[in-house]
Amino acid sequence: MAKPKKVTYDTNNVLQLAILVDRNQGFIKSGFGFYDHNSKTTTHDNKTAIMRILEGIDLLPDISDDVVAESVAIKTSFKEELVGKKLMNKINSFEESVMSTLGGGMTEAFGVSILASLPNSFRVQAKRQELDNWFDARRATSEFVGKVGDRLRFDVEVKDVKFIAKFGIHLVTCVNSDGNIVKFFFNREPDISELIEGKQMLLTGKVKTHDVSKFSQCKETVLNYVKIE
Repeated sequence: MAKPKKVTYDTNNVLQLAILVDRNQGFIKSGFGFYDHNSKTTTHDNKTAIMRILEGIDLLPDISDDVVAESVAIKTSFKEELVGKKLMNKINSFEESVMSTLGGGMTEAFGVSILASLPNSFRVQAKRQELDNWFDARRATSEFVGKVGDRLRFDVEVKDVKFIAKFGIHLVTCVNSDGNIVKFFFNREPDISELIEGKQMLLTGKVKTHDVSKFSQCKETVLNYVKIE
C-alpha cells in the first residue's frame, strides 16, 4: 500500500499568514495556546492558528500589500544573514532549517512551525541591531558611575530588558542623565519588560562592579540591591 502523500503549503503564503497571526495576537509558542474561561474563547499558538486557516477551519484573511512587503523583507533579511553565517561556518541546525524552508517554494507542517516564528524572530533581530548601534554610539563616552560599594540614587532611562532563561532572571540595561550605562538583574516578576522598557525611573542601588563589557565594549556599572521608584 502506497504511503499517503504529505500535504505541502506555499511558503510565501504561509509566511504572510504568519505575519497576520503575529499582528493579531503576538507570538505564542507551539503548545502554549490557552482558553479564557471569562470570554469562553481559545487563543491558539501561532502554528496552530496558521494550520487552522490552511486546513479551512478558520476563514482565510485578506493579504494586503503591506503584509506582502513585510514578508519579502523578512525573507530577504534572514536569507542574507544565514548565508553569511553558513559561509563563516557559524550556522546552527535550526538556522539551517530556516534557510532550507525559506529556499523552498513549498513546505510541510514542520516548515509551518518555523515560518510561524519568523515575524517574532525578525522583530527580535531588529531590536538587537538597534541595541548594538546604541552601544556603538556610547563606546567612547560611557563612564563608570560612583565607586564600588557606594549606595546611589539617580534617574535612568530603561533601554532594554532581556530575559535570561537559564537563570530565570532579567538583565536590565539603563542609561543615566550623563549617558553612562548602568545594569542590574531583576527576578521578582515573570516578565517586566513591557512594564519598564523605555521608561524613565528613579533607581536606588549599590554599585557592585565596574567593568568594560566583553559584549558591548562599553564601560558599564552593575548595581545590586536595586529598588525601582
